[in-house]
Amino acid sequence: MAFRDYRDLLRQMEHDMQRFTEEAFGFLDTPNRFWQPPADVHETDSGIVIKVELAGVTTENVNVALSGDGRRLTVSGVRAEQQDERTMRTGCHQLEIYFGPFERTFGIPPDFDIDRDGISATLKEGFLTIALPRRVRPPMVTRSIPIEVEG
Repeated sequence: MAFRDYRDLLRQMEHDMQRFTEEAFGFLDTPNRFWQPPADVHETDSGIVIKVELAGVTTENVNVALSGDGRRLTVSGVRAEQQDERTMRTGCHQLEIYFGPFERTFGIPPDFDIDRDGISATLKEGFLTIALPRRVRPPMVTRSIPIEVEG
């Protein structure tokens, strides 16, 4: 169990460094992607849960897609700023809320088998919660094969 905790710690550190780099220098190579919403990913007994903070985003402006191989889940969309809010500004003291297109891609662990038909997504109170249930495989049962006698 300690080994798994160690891998989780390294994975979190790698994720934090990647996010820091993208936030600091991401505008240089991807001019159309303005922000990445924060997210939590955790595993439960029944599957993986991804929770993405999407305050101000409507269901019409968000898309959730699982790759064909089932190894990547992408959440994308747009958070639109109200035009009247923008035009009423005469000066800015602090701007920390990101608007515009966003995209986050989450890798699914290679040893995790997803039930593609059971995936659900719910947008409630500014949080998009995506449940990726683990595929339940029927138990392996020994099968007796009858032998036919010829002639």
